[in-house]
Amino acid sequence: MKKTILILYFALTTLLCFGQKEHLAPAKDFKQYGGVLKEYYDNVFSKLYEGFSQTPYARFTSIPSFSIEYAFSVEAIDNKYYIISNSFSENFWYAISRNNVKLVSEKTEINNDLYIKIGELFQILAGQIKKLENEIIGFDGVTYYFSTTDTSGQIVTGETWSPNDATLLGKLIKVCDKLFYINNQENVIKIDIANEIEVLIEELKNQNAQ
Repeated sequence: MKKTILILYFALTTLLCFGQKEHLAPAKDFKQYGGVLKEYYDNVFSKLYEGFSQTPYARFTSIPSFSIEYAFSVEAIDNKYYIISNSFSENFWYAISRNNVKLVSEKTEINNDLYIKIGELFQILAGQIKKLENEIIGFDGVTYYFSTTDTSGQIVTGETWSPNDATLLGKLIKVCDKLFYINNQENVIKIDIANEIEVLIEELKNQNAQ
């Protein structure tokens, strides 16, 4: 019986994803939470964003239910461009002692072209944030956050929860995961990532024009 319900749930989820335009939803207001959730959110982001700019140019965050939390921020430092990738040594929520959770950080230099492309992608994402008519609320899975600073200096953050891999948001997650791991990639792979971002930008623009 449970298996049948799960199959129906994922089928309906897939239909919902393909039956409407794909947008990020406004990020939750974490100040509304109390108790253990408040304690978690008050600490997880501040620790995970160590070394990140307070006014993000392009910042991506992954908050899974069970695996480690991770994030990257694209930064301009002394006329050079970097992706700073941060992750925890263990899942912060389930850690027996959160004081013992270590931050693992990598900083990788990127070229100006990739820097601009990532910035354009995140600005487009910010411009398409809207509350979903049929919001899917998940208890497991992964919540992804995308942040940038708009022209008025306001930080804009959108979120999505475990999108289907074949959807536009699913492709976005794959690209962002590649950017997170970019320190391990060869130059030719970095060029491929830049091309994927360019294609994604066009797809997002076309969606917005429909």
